[in-house]
Amino acid sequence: MKKKRLEYIEGFKGFACLCVLLAHFIGAFCNVWLTCLPERIHNGSWFESWIGTTPFNLFYNGNFGVRVFFITSGFVLSYAFFKNGDETYLKKGALKRYFRLVLPVATVNIAMFLLMKTGLLFHQDAAMISKSYDWLVVFNDFEPSLFGMLKEAFVGNFFTYSSEYVGPLWTMTYEMLGSLLVFAFLALFGKEKIRYIVYIVFLTLFQESNYSQFLVGVAICDIMQNQQGFLEKYRSKKWAVALTFLVGLLFSSYPSGVDPSITIYRWFNLNQWMDTVTVYHFIGATLLFFAILNSNLLQKFFELKPFAFLGKYSFGLYLVHWPVMLSLSSYIIVKYTGGALSYYKVVLIDFIITMIVIAALAMLLVNFVDAKGIKLANLVAEKAFPKEKKHESQ
Repeated sequence: MKKKRLEYIEGFKGFACLCVLLAHFIGAFCNVWLTCLPERIHNGSWFESWIGTTPFNLFYNGNFGVRVFFITSGFVLSYAFFKNGDETYLKKGALKRYFRLVLPVATVNIAMFLLMKTGLLFHQDAAMISKSYDWLVVFNDFEPSLFGMLKEAFVGNFFTYSSEYVGPLWTMTYEMLGSLLVFAFLALFGKEKIRYIVYIVFLTLFQESNYSQFLVGVAICDIMQNQQGFLEKYRSKKWAVALTFLVGLLFSSYPSGVDPSITIYRWFNLNQWMDTVTVYHFIGATLLFFAILNSNLLQKFFELKPFAFLGKYSFGLYLVHWPVMLSLSSYIIVKYTGGALSYYKVVLIDFIITMIVIAALAMLLVNFVDAKGIKLANLVAEKAFPKEKKHESQ
């Protein structure tokens, strides 16, 4: 597994990002596709309340996408350690993480604050039209505060799971603390044989925790670097890789917004005391990722240009899509629904415009703001460890 071949991991992460974007857009403007509630149908088509009960929901399964984010983060953050065994990387990585993320996160929070102050959010009116009564309508329903926004942007997003201004940024606390967990685990157990027992114990005790997903990413990276004998036998059995991928697809497409009893997944709901959605998507994302890492065919697929673009700009896409959806996307729904075009024609046009705007803003954010965040993180690390060897930022 060579460094130059890691583009397919970014491509898989880009696909997961697309799943999240589609989940939020559909949850906002095609809510019946997510909930399958008959009273939220727009044109009377059976398709509206059917698609969410099938494996096609994978393409807008945001919960699955987030599991991919966490697993791949654990993998990428541990890659340099398992490849080189350099412990100085861990100190630098832990120190750099906050500075690596804070500038783009703060920028998007400021943008949302300005949209709220200037009255340019239209999502609550759009929710009444799209019938997203219990989801889209609830966000950003408060009076914005400059101090509150800055506190959330620089502290809350990273350490207290707060995401009042930019809803999807609840994941930033997991990314921040999950990264620190990865570095701490590697520092304590990365070169010890007992680490394999720790993987199992941690996963057994915290299978429903998002932090387990980071550690599974570490374990997968460990296997890919240090268990070549096992991997050669596994790869030689093409049917085993294919089965891993197919079972991963099955678990990954478990619906997250609809009663499973009305879907083909009714027999999967075996434990009412378990967070079935999170655990199944965790299993599915893990199996898909492991299959991709061991299949040249799947790697080539996720190296295709569309996935490469999504992967390169996935962080920016994830950050900017929320303010665009609550402002421009919602405005289009409010302005043009009920006119000459049918509801879904308006939604389709809205989707195309939204994706173009999101892509453009994401490129700007990554190339200008995020790039400065990387430089800031490297500068902080150089000042803190002036005699340490430099490493590429993750």
